[in-house]
Amino acid sequence: MYNRLKSLRSQHNTLDSLIRREELHPYPDTQHIRSLKKFKLRLRDEISRIEGALSASRLVY
Repeated sequence: MYNRLKSLRSQHNTLDSLIRREELHPYPDTQHIRSLKKFKLRLRDEISRIEGALSASRLVY
């Protein structure tokens, strides 16, 4: 689960960079930015879910 979390965080950071880069274009593709942001939100939700599960499993021990 830790590897999955690490991968998701990496993807989240990559998307952040892609969004920033696209926003700097003279004529940014707003549809592309919107889809990247939606995907980034899905990643954030998954990261939160995994972190919650890991946190809960630590409380059990």
